[in-house]
Amino acid sequence: MLDFFAWVGLIVLFVLVSGLRKTIAALQTEISNLDYQLSGLRDQLATGQKRPGDPASPERNGLANKRSQAEPTLAEPVTEAQPKPETADASRPGPADQMFATRMAPEPEEVEQENFIHSPGAAKRFEDLIGGKLPIWIGGIALIFAGFFLVRFSIEAGLFGPAARCITAALFGLLLIGLSEFGSRIPKFGQIFSDDARIGHSISGAGVAVLYATLYMASELYGLLGLTGALVGIVTVTLLAFFLSQKHGPPTAIMALLGGFSAPYVAGLGAESVAPLLIYLAVFMAGVFGLAIYRGWGWLALLATGGGAIWTTILLMLGVAGDADLVGLFITILAIAGVLTISRTGTSFGLPKPLVQSIPLGLGLVQLMMLLPLIEFTLLGWIFFAILSLFSIALAWRDSNMTPSVPGALALSVAMVAMAFATGKTGMIEGVAAIGFALLFTIAGHVWALRKDDGWLWAICAIAAPTAMLAVTTTGNFDWSDSRWAALCLIVSIPNGVMAWRTRNAPHDLLMPLATAVTATLVLLALWLWTTDAYAAIMAGLVAAALAAWAQYSGRSMIGAQSGVGGVLGGLLMLVSAYQLVITLLASLAGETDLYSGLPAVSDMIVELLVPALLLLGVVAIFRDIFQPKSRRLLAVMGITAIGGFLYLLLKQPLAIGPIQDFVTFGFAERAIFTHVLALGGWLLLWRDWPADKLSALRSLGLALAGLVLFRFVYFDLLLLSPTAVKQLLGTAPIANLGTLHYTGAAVWLWQFSRIDPASLRFTNMPRILAAGSLLAAIAAVMVTVRQMVHGSDIATPPFTSSETYLYSAGLLVLAIAWLARGIQTGNILLRIAGLLLLTVVTLKVFLFDANQLDGILRIISFLGLGIALIGIGWIYGKVMRRDVESSGEQAAG
Repeated sequence: MLDFFAWVGLIVLFVLVSGLRKTIAALQTEISNLDYQLSGLRDQLATGQKRPGDPASPERNGLANKRSQAEPTLAEPVTEAQPKPETADASRPGPADQMFATRMAPEPEEVEQENFIHSPGAAKRFEDLIGGKLPIWIGGIALIFAGFFLVRFSIEAGLFGPAARCITAALFGLLLIGLSEFGSRIPKFGQIFSDDARIGHSISGAGVAVLYATLYMASELYGLLGLTGALVGIVTVTLLAFFLSQKHGPPTAIMALLGGFSAPYVAGLGAESVAPLLIYLAVFMAGVFGLAIYRGWGWLALLATGGGAIWTTILLMLGVAGDADLVGLFITILAIAGVLTISRTGTSFGLPKPLVQSIPLGLGLVQLMMLLPLIEFTLLGWIFFAILSLFSIALAWRDSNMTPSVPGALALSVAMVAMAFATGKTGMIEGVAAIGFALLFTIAGHVWALRKDDGWLWAICAIAAPTAMLAVTTTGNFDWSDSRWAALCLIVSIPNGVMAWRTRNAPHDLLMPLATAVTATLVLLALWLWTTDAYAAIMAGLVAAALAAWAQYSGRSMIGAQSGVGGVLGGLLMLVSAYQLVITLLASLAGETDLYSGLPAVSDMIVELLVPALLLLGVVAIFRDIFQPKSRRLLAVMGITAIGGFLYLLLKQPLAIGPIQDFVTFGFAERAIFTHVLALGGWLLLWRDWPADKLSALRSLGLALAGLVLFRFVYFDLLLLSPTAVKQLLGTAPIANLGTLHYTGAAVWLWQFSRIDPASLRFTNMPRILAAGSLLAAIAAVMVTVRQMVHGSDIATPPFTSSETYLYSAGLLVLAIAWLARGIQTGNILLRIAGLLLLTVVTLKVFLFDANQLDGILRIISFLGLGIALIGIGWIYGKVMRRDVESSGEQAAG
C-alpha cells in the first residue's frame, strides 16, 4: 500500500515539475517582451518625441521626470542644460523644460539591480521553485500519507473496527476535498487558499487519492463492498476527480486517471469477466478523451491510451481466446480514438506532431500482432488489422504530416503476414490477407504518388507493398511450380513499371530509378524461372538492353548505370556457364597438351556464350552514349573476351587434338594457326581507317591482339612448348617448313605492329616492346631453320653437331648484316644497334666456341668469312658515321 502511494506521488511530482518548467519559460518570455516595451517608452520620453500641438500636461511631465530619476540608464550621457534666450517667461520653467531636465549618470550598482529585477537569474528561479512551488505539492503528498498512517494507527491501536476505519478515512478524504473547494471562505484561515491557488490543487489531489485508498481497503482488505459496490464507488470517485480537475488542474486529473484504471483491479475484474471490463474501460476512456479535448491536455490522452494498452496487454498475456474478438475490437477502437483525440488537443510535447499522433496507432497495430497468433490468424483478426491500416491511410489523406504512419502500417502488415507464413499458416485466409494488404497500399500509393509534399512516401509504399509481400511469400510452404512463381513475379512487376512511367518527371530523382530497378529485377526473375539456366545470360542481356532503351528515352544516368549492372551480371553468368572452357584455357597455360577432352559442346556455348556476348556488344554499340566510359569499356571487354573464347573453341574443333601422339603431329600447326589468325585480326584493326568515334576503341582492341600475339609467341613458342624442347613435327622441307614459316611470320607481324604511331595508342611504349619481340622472333627463326635443315622434322630429340654450330654462326652473321644494311638504308637506329650487338655476339661465338669445335677447312672458312664480313662492315659503317657527322656540322653552321 505504501509503495502504491509512493509511486503515485512520484508521478504527480514529475508532471508538476514538467508543467512548472514550461510555465517559467513562458513567464520569462512575457517579462522580456514587457521589458522591451517599457524600454521603448522610456526612450520616447527621454528624447521628447511628441505629437505637434499636443502639449504635455504637468502630470505627464512630472511622471517623466520621476521615471527619469528612478530608472536611469548607462546609455544616456551626462549633459548640461543649454542656455536659453532671456524672455518674459524665461524665469518660469515650462513643460518642455521639465521633460528635458538634465539627468545624472546612474551608479553601476543600480543598473545591475534593475537588470536583475527584469531578468531573474538561475539563483532566483531556483529559490522560487524550491522555496515557493515544490513544498506545496510535496505537502499534498504528505497529506496522502497522513491519511494512510491515520488508518494504520487506528488498526494498530485497535481504536476502530473495519467499518469505522473506512468511514474515518473517507471523511478525511472528503475533508481535504472540502477544504480545497471552500477553504477560502473560512475567516482568516481562508487567506492561505486565496494567496496561492496551488494549495487548493494539492489538497484536492490528496483527497482523491485518500478516497481511492479507502475503496481499496473496503473491498480488498475487509470485504465490506462487493463487486458492484466497489465498481460504483470507484466510478463515483473518478467522476468526482474529473469534476474537480476542471478547477484544480492536472494533479487531480492524474489521480482520477490512476484511480479509474485501478478500479477494475480493485473490483476484481479480470480474464473471467472480459466483457464487463472492456465495457467499463471503454466508457471510462471516452470520458477521459472528452476531458482531454475540452482542456487541450494531450498528455492526458497519451496516458489514457497507455493505460488502456496495459490492460489489453495483460488480458492477452492471461489468454483470452474465447473473448479475443472483443479484445481486438477494443484495441482497434482505442487506437482510432487515441489518434483523433490527440489530433484535437494540438499539443506535441516538443516532438514532431505526426510522431505523437501515431503513438496510439502504433500501439494498436503492435497489440494486434500479439493477438493474431493467439487466435490462430482468424479472419476477424485480419479485419481489425485492415481497419487500422485503412485508418492510417485516411489520416495521411487528410493530413500530409501523418503520411509517415503509412509506411509504418505497411511494415507491420508485412511482418504480420510473414509471421503467419513462417508458422505454417498458408491457407486461403492468409493468402487473401497478403493480397489484400498488397492491393490496399499499392492502390493508395499510386493514387497519391504525385502529391506535392509527401508523394515520394506514397510512391515508396506503392513500390514496397507488392514487392515485400512477394518476398515474404517465399517464406511460406507453398508447393508452387517455377512457372507460377514466374507469373507472380511478372504480375508484381506491372505496378512497379507503371510507377516508373508515372514518376519519370517527378521532382525526386530516386523514385523512377528505384521503381525501374525493382521492375527490372522482377522481370529478370520471371524470365529466368520460365527458362532453363542455359538462357540466364541471354535473359540478363535482354533486360540490360531494355534498361538501356529506357535510359536513352528518359535521359536518366542512373538508369544507364542499372543497364550496366545488368550487362555485368550477364557477363558473370557467361563466365559461370563457360567454366569448362575457362578451365581448359588455364590448363593450356600450365602446359597440358590434351585439351580437347575438357572442352564443352559448341552447341551449348552458342546459347550460353556467343549469343549473350553478341547481345552485350550490341547494347554497348547502339546505346554507347548512356554508359560512362569505364562502364562501356568493361562491358566491351567482357563481350569481346566471350567471343574470343568461343572462337578458341571453334578453332579447337577441326584437329581435335587429344592424346600426346596427336599433339606431336598437329600441336605446332594448330598453335601457329591461332597465332597468325590473331595477328591478322590485330593488323586489320590497327591499319584500317576507322570513324573518329570508333577509332580509339578499335585501335585499343587491335593493340590488345598484338600484345596477345607477342605473349603467345614468347610463352608458348620460345619457353613452354618450344619445338626444340618438346617433340613436335615441323615438316621435312628445308626453309619451307612450319618452324621457319611460323617464326619468320611472327617476326614480320610484330615488326608491322611496332610501326604504328605511338601517339595514337593508350600505351606509348607498346611499339618498342613489339619491335624488340620482332627482333627476338627473327633470331629464333634463323636458329630453328638451321636446326631443321640439319635434323629434319623433329628438332627436339637429336643432339647438337659441329656443322650445326657453324651454321648458327653463319646464319646469325647474315641476319646481323641484313639488320645493319636495312638500318643504314632507312636510318633506323634500332636495327643498326641490334645488328651491331648481334654481330658482336657472333664474333665472340666464333672466337670462343667455333674455334674449339671446328677443324680443317671449316675452321679456315669460318674465320675467313668472319674477317671479310667484319672488314666490310667496318668500312661501310665508317662511311655512315662520317656522313652523319658532316650532316650535323652543316645543320649547326646553317
